[in-house]
Amino acid sequence: MNHPHSRSCLTRILLGLVLLLMSGLAAAQGGPPLITDDPGTPGNKHWEINVAFTDSNFRYGSVVELPHVDLNYGYGDNVQLKLEGPFTIFKGPNGDDFSTLAYTNWGVKWRFQEENKQRPALSTYPQVLFVGNQKLAQLGVLDPGTDFYLPLEAMKSFGHFQIDGEVGLLFRQFVGTEFSYGVCAEYDATEKLALLGEIHDVTFSDYVQDELIWNLGFKYDFSAHQSLLFSAGRGFGPAGVDEPTFLTYIGIQFRA
Repeated sequence: MNHPHSRSCLTRILLGLVLLLMSGLAAAQGGPPLITDDPGTPGNKHWEINVAFTDSNFRYGSVVELPHVDLNYGYGDNVQLKLEGPFTIFKGPNGDDFSTLAYTNWGVKWRFQEENKQRPALSTYPQVLFVGNQKLAQLGVLDPGTDFYLPLEAMKSFGHFQIDGEVGLLFRQFVGTEFSYGVCAEYDATEKLALLGEIHDVTFSDYVQDELIWNLGFKYDFSAHQSLLFSAGRGFGPAGVDEPTFLTYIGIQFRA
C-alpha cells in the first residue's frame, strides 16, 4: 500500500496484496478463506495448516499464489504461533512476469478474554512481515524491509450465527502507517457446511484512498481433520490499480 505518485502500478498491486493476505489464521471461521481474523486458536499442542491457491486480479496485472502455506500451532489453549509464506507468480501487462517467495509473515495470537453470554471473545495478534527478496527489490516491486501489524479481534456467537470483527494498524518501514478493519459473519447451515461473508477495508495514512472489498465463501468439513475452504470477492468501487477486480481463495485446511 502506498502513495500513487511514489510507486509504479506493479508496486502498488503487490503491496496491496501483501496486506490483504497477511491476516492470520484461526480455528473459528475468521481467517482463511476470509481476510478478517477472529480470536480462535488451534488448542494446546494442536496444528492447523492451510494450503491454498489464491488468484487476485487487478487492472494492471494478476497475482497468483501457489502454494500459499500457513502453519499454525497452539501453545496452550489461548496462544497461537504462526508462520506464513506464499510462492507468488505475478503476470504483468507488458510481459514483466516473475515468480518468487515474496515474503514471510510471523505472528503470535493471544486470546485474553473468553466469550460468555455477556461479552465477546477478544484477542490481539501481533505479526511481523519480512520482505527481503532481492529480485523484488531489483524490480522495484517491494522495498526489502520489516513491517509490523498490530490488530485487535472480537467474536460473539448467536446460535448458528457468529460475528467477527478486526481492527489493526500496519506500521510499514518505508511507507508509513495504514489502518485496516473488517467484519465477517458465519452461518452454520449444516453440521459440516458453514456459509461466510465479509467486508474489509484498508485506509492509507493520508486518507486519500482506500481498498474496500467484499468476500463470500464457505467452509466444508470433510472430516474432523480436513476442510475445504473457498471464497471469492472484489472491490466495491470501479476497477483501479489497488482495488481488485476479482479475488479467489481455494484451499484445504488440515488439523491435527
